[in-house]
Amino acid sequence: MKKIVLMLALLLATAPALAAERVRLLLDWFVNPNHAAIFAAKESGAFARQGLDVEMIAPADSASVPLLLAAGKADIAVSYQPQLYTLVDKAVPVIRIGTLIDQPLNTLTTLKSSNIHQLADFEGKTLGYAIPGFEDVAIQTMLKSAGVDTSKVRLINLNMDAASALLSHKIDGAMTIYRNYELLELKQQGAETLTFKPEEHGVPAYDELILLANAATAAKDARIAKFLHGLNEGVSYLRAQPEKVWKAFIQTYPELNTPLNHQAWQATLPLFARDAGKFDAARYQDFARYMLDNRLISEIAPASRYSLPSQ
Repeated sequence: MKKIVLMLALLLATAPALAAERVRLLLDWFVNPNHAAIFAAKESGAFARQGLDVEMIAPADSASVPLLLAAGKADIAVSYQPQLYTLVDKAVPVIRIGTLIDQPLNTLTTLKSSNIHQLADFEGKTLGYAIPGFEDVAIQTMLKSAGVDTSKVRLINLNMDAASALLSHKIDGAMTIYRNYELLELKQQGAETLTFKPEEHGVPAYDELILLANAATAAKDARIAKFLHGLNEGVSYLRAQPEKVWKAFIQTYPELNTPLNHQAWQATLPLFARDAGKFDAARYQDFARYMLDNRLISEIAPASRYSLPSQ
């Protein structure tokens, strides 16, 4: 009888682990502090308590992430709100299910040594960007808001090397300078910067990092609500125990144990969405209108095509 009781106890103890549903989460880039909330949800057991076994996968090619998701190679993927509209416009079967960082991180930045004091001073200058089809358009929007003749501004694609291009004075300003990383990197190297935020100069506010799923199956996938609940719990845990989670993070990813990444970790803490599943349809449609007005998409889709309702 004792043996039977013991066996039942062991079965009950292992049942949650055996029942855990796997979730393949494809990141937008290599693991970095922008993914801290996801890591915290794993580290704290928040995902496990939802019955999920979440695998964080860094892509070999970030541009292929939405296509891999659409092809069923992942269950959830980290992406960007501006990219969502072009994906929908091209009939890629993906849909937003949640938000990781609910505000823009990008800035248009210059060095104070460049003698630029306001947006109007960029007329006749050279500006760099890394994401064609959005950042170049955002730069023009910002400059037009200050009355700049954009035909007198040279735009060049930097391929993600904005900080060094600024420091070497190859350009006068750059769009791909993120508030929680490159700005810190420039400061670490002794540079004094002046930044202009897109949402303060004509570009509608948007979510920097969002979560996508396959549009064909997302509405019926019970794992999504569980994932978002676990992520919300992870955000709370991260903010309550930031250094504890940081130590676990660099133990898992020792190559990221640098002063710059630690500063980025701290700078990113307040940026994570408090409610990952919240969806502001009006805000998303406003941004769709901006994309359409700038000929980045051919039409505005219904809000239900861009996102699932709030989870």
